[in-house]
Amino acid sequence: MAPVHTSVNPMNASGPVPSTVIKAPRGRGELLLYLDFDGVLHHEEVYWTPRRGAYIKPEGHALFEHARLLEQVLAPYPTPRIVLSTSWVRAYSCAKSAKRLPPSLRSRVIGATFHSEMNEDAFATKARGIQVFEDVCRRRPRAWLALDDDDFNCPSWCRENLVHTHHELGISEPSVLAELREKLQLAHAAFDSPTERARSPSCYHGPLSPSAP
Repeated sequence: MAPVHTSVNPMNASGPVPSTVIKAPRGRGELLLYLDFDGVLHHEEVYWTPRRGAYIKPEGHALFEHARLLEQVLAPYPTPRIVLSTSWVRAYSCAKSAKRLPPSLRSRVIGATFHSEMNEDAFATKARGIQVFEDVCRRRPRAWLALDDDDFNCPSWCRENLVHTHHELGISEPSVLAELREKLQLAHAAFDSPTERARSPSCYHGPLSPSAP
C-alpha cells in the first residue's frame, strides 16, 4: 500500500490537526512508461458519439490495433509500470481506460497523469509534455519513457525520454518501433545499473541522460 501523507494546519493552537489526506502516487524509484492511446496504439482520428461510443473514422484501422504489438515489445521487460497520459482518462476514468488494454498491459497500469482531484480545465490547457513532466516530478521514478504522438511544448530536458509516434501508424511505424525498442533497452539498463540504484529519484533524471535542465 502506498504511504499516506497528512497536511497539517499549523495555526491550530491545540496541536496539529489533519486537514487533508493524500496518498503518495505510486511509481517512486520505478521504471515508468507514460502511455498515450490516440496516435500510439491506433490511428489518431478517434471520434465519439453517445450511440457508438469511441470509434476510428478512417477505414482500415481499429481501436487498440497496436496494443498487442506493445505487449510483445514489453514482454522481455517485467519491470516497467504504465502511467496513462491519454485524454481517454478524462472521458472514461483511469480504471475504465485501462480495461481497454490487453490483460498483460492492464496489470502494469499504476495510475494516470490526470486524476479526479485535479482542476480538469487547468490540466487540459497544459501541453502533453508538461502534463507528463509534472507527473514525473510527483512520482519521481528512477527512469521513464513516454509514448506519444504529441511533442508540442515538450520540455527540452525530456526529449530523450520521448518516443514520438506516427499519427496514423502509431508504434507500428518501423522507425518508431525501432526507437521504442532501443530506448526501452537503454531505460531498462539504466534502471538496473548500480549507479542508478544508488541515485535518489529525481524529477529531472531520465533513463538516457542524468542532466538537469
